[in-house]
Amino acid sequence: MGGAADWRRRALVFGLIVVGVVLALTCVNAGAELDRRRRSTCDATLSLPVSAYVLVVVGLLVGLAALFLLARWFGAERQVIVVVLFATAVSGVVFEIFALLSAVHGPGAPVCRGA
Repeated sequence: MGGAADWRRRALVFGLIVVGVVLALTCVNAGAELDRRRRSTCDATLSLPVSAYVLVVVGLLVGLAALFLLARWFGAERQVIVVVLFATAVSGVVFEIFALLSAVHGPGAPVCRGA
């Protein structure tokens, strides 16, 4: 396979990694905003919008797709760029899993104290 085709595949994988992390980060930011709203209103019944769950699940699926494509296209290569992409993809998937777990778990402490 030519160098240009390999470069496009690496760029695609990197783009998928970035998209997956950005989607998961959007869910994390929505969760942080929800926590601020819960504290300001002392209302623990406020819930995370369904769209945030969808974003983090899609982000995780995109990250897993990036990891799968990377393994399929460059699994046997040991070039530095491929190793860096593997490390980035694995880190992205781990972050996406933690984002999903934090979205599902929700707040762990009471919202208002001493009221």
